[in-house]
Amino acid sequence: MKLNFLQLLTILFLIGCGNKIQTQNLEKRSVEYYFEEIGKMEIQELLKKGILKDSLNIAEKYRNNEKNELNEEGFNKYTEIKIEVYQSLFKDYLYQEHIEFENSVYVLYFTVAGFDDTEWDVVKWDKDEWNMNKSYRLNRNEIKNNKLITKIFWNYDEGPKNLENIRLFVKNDYLILERGNLYHSLYDLKSEKLIINEESPWHEFNGKGKEEMNKWIKENLHDKIEIKINGKRE
Repeated sequence: MKLNFLQLLTILFLIGCGNKIQTQNLEKRSVEYYFEEIGKMEIQELLKKGILKDSLNIAEKYRNNEKNELNEEGFNKYTEIKIEVYQSLFKDYLYQEHIEFENSVYVLYFTVAGFDDTEWDVVKWDKDEWNMNKSYRLNRNEIKNNKLITKIFWNYDEGPKNLENIRLFVKNDYLILERGNLYHSLYDLKSEKLIINEESPWHEFNGKGKEEMNKWIKENLHDKIEIKINGKRE
């Protein structure tokens, strides 16, 4: 069977659309995934700049032979590489997961300030805008310049804390952010208002260690959110 030019173009267009749709399916990504990416990027740069001979051995010029570790020059170069890698990856918001609700999509992003202050941002997208432009990375300026994208809340920790079991979920028409098996944030999807959130729990409870901080989070955030999402809506 011979195909005319128009039929051929149509087939190629449909194949292209199918491939595009397939590549736009975003998989949930953990914090550990991004820190593993950091490690890979650092190794690549150390090899590229000759500080490592291979993934296991330090180049002689940068090795302290007595301790089999980086010498001062090597450590200084590694520090420069680490800064460059962090700035390269964490200049953007990094996708973790999303939830669709009516005509909006709520996306959880992760990033790092400095070397170890971990931050989470929840951004509301118009659903059509999300379907056209969703990506694993979101440029920070996009939030300022695109009226169809709005950051609705964020919080962070001084140093890595409560990195496990991070998720967004919806219950009783509320959007909840959970970290470390503790509810941190509550957003009312019906009224589109932030009900409960603390941007920096560490500062709010005056920093006395992770265990004490989590007690504060449970009493002042988690328990209040739990009552709200399990109660009867007005």
